[in-house]
Amino acid sequence: MSKTIIPFTAKIVNFDTTLPFSEVISRLDVAINKAGSSDILGKLRTVKDQEEFMSVVNRATVGQDFLYFWEVPHNILLEFADGNDKRGIVVYTFGNPIFAQAIVKCNPFAAYSIPPRLLIVEKPEGTSVSYHLPSTVMSIRGKNDPNLQAELEALDQKVERLVVKITAI
Repeated sequence: MSKTIIPFTAKIVNFDTTLPFSEVISRLDVAINKAGSSDILGKLRTVKDQEEFMSVVNRATVGQDFLYFWEVPHNILLEFADGNDKRGIVVYTFGNPIFAQAIVKCNPFAAYSIPPRLLIVEKPEGTSVSYHLPSTVMSIRGKNDPNLQAELEALDQKVERLVVKITAI
């Protein structure tokens, strides 16, 4: 047995908007087809081949880049602690299994950070949306794999487009 500790630097991207929390969440739900992809994991468990896999994912993304996996409303945890209503704090887990397949093929350790997540925090003056920049948490340290780099740069751009879309005034 051996133990290795590997330091790495991740980048967190943050977008602030004056839009209300409920509007950002509503836009996100539409952009990742929450209503149409909430049982995606169950559907993916039944696929028999790559063609069916692609079909299930493409039906759930409905022409968009991402689909919905689940969410964790952290504000509820805080409400349990003292019984007072709290501002919205929710983590959305979203992604695209087709993108994940290409990334994990190049770097199996990227699976630790897949699927990506968005942290949406309600603020008095609007909403903050944050995420780990995929290329900083899914890359291979010390190696320059051009295929992986291309996939991660594309994912960086797609996640940013999603967040710009849900936070734009």
